[in-house]
This record gives sequence, C-alpha cells and structure tokens, in this order.
Amino acid sequence: MKPEADISNMSESGRRCTLHVCTSCRTKGVPRGPKESRPGFILYQQPHDLLKDSTLKDHVDVVPAECLSICPRPCGIALSSNKAWTYLFGDQQPNQTAAEIMECISIYLQTTNGFMARSMRPKSLRGSILGRVPAEIRENQCI
Repeated sequence: MKPEADISNMSESGRRCTLHVCTSCRTKGVPRGPKESRPGFILYQQPHDLLKDSTLKDHVDVVPAECLSICPRPCGIALSSNKAWTYLFGDQQPNQTAAEIMECISIYLQTTNGFMARSMRPKSLRGSILGRVPAEIRENQCI
C-alpha cells in the first residue's frame, strides 16, 4: 500500500466514512458454507487488520453487509460518508485488493465531497466500479 496521506485535517473535521463489505459474496465453485470461508467474509476481516496500526483507524467504520446484490461481480464493497458520494465496487479479491481498498479510503477522505475521478482511484478500483451515487440523492431520500 502506498504511504497514507496526511489526514490531520480530517481529525479536526471529524470526517468519517463507512466501508460496507458483502460477507455473503462467493465466487463460482465456492461452497455456501461455512460462512467464514466465503471470500466476502474473508475480505471483510482484512480491513480490520490493516486499520489497527493505520492513521485511518479513527475515520473508518467497517460494517458487514449481508448482501450487496452484485452476485455476478463478487466480492462487493460500498464506500459512503455523510454528505458525500457513495461508491459501489465489485470484483475485489481477498488477500490481493485489501491494501488498495485502504488506499482508496484514504483518497476518499481527503476529498471535499467524496468525489473520486477514475484516475484518482487505485488501479483495482478503476475497472471494478459498479456505480456511484451523488450525495444529494441520498440526503433527499423519502422516509
């Protein structure tokens, strides 16, 4: 993983984000159980280990998602923050892309509104994007 950027300004602003990881994701040929051996569940555990000694640890909540409904493109993650763009990615690989996911989170937190142009994102998160949602849409949801 590339060295983390200076996030001191985030400490003052209290900027946080949530990384949702689909724990039920599994690739073709992987059995349904046990849940702990699914690639999505394994991917969910990896950010916790990477965040332990990271300057990002106080800025990221890693949350399990039962299903992100992107089954043809496992493993899935979503990145969101209050009043910021939300991103949905597929095709993540446990033991291969976790460090780039952390790099992407660092970039995401440095932006004003969460917008990350394709060229800003780490390589594995460029072609694996499934969508992004503007903050305005999420903020104006009907209840």
